[in-house]
Amino acid sequence: MIKYELYLPLKYNNGKEIEFEKLKRIREDLIAMFGALTVSPLNAPYQGRWKYGGVEFVDDIIKLEVITESDEKTEKFYKDYKEHLKEFLEQIDILITAQEIRTI
Repeated sequence: MIKYELYLPLKYNNGKEIEFEKLKRIREDLIAMFGALTVSPLNAPYQGRWKYGGVEFVDDIIKLEVITESDEKTEKFYKDYKEHLKEFLEQIDILITAQEIRTI
């Protein structure tokens, strides 16, 4: 099994808040594809710090987790979905991680 973690910003790079409907759409997409999803609370987001082009960015982010079978189709989905999310949320990059796990 693989656990994918998507770290999504709550604001655009210009500081304006991302519309709730966009975040809802992402959750719905993932549930439709994988049947389940875990989401961190919107009222207690994580904070991410990163640098790009010599500028430091500080983002409030939420984390979405999906546990699914490990296969090439899923890996391709996430690579393609990352590109979609970068455009959809108007971001320089989106962090998605994958960890092998064992369920009990």
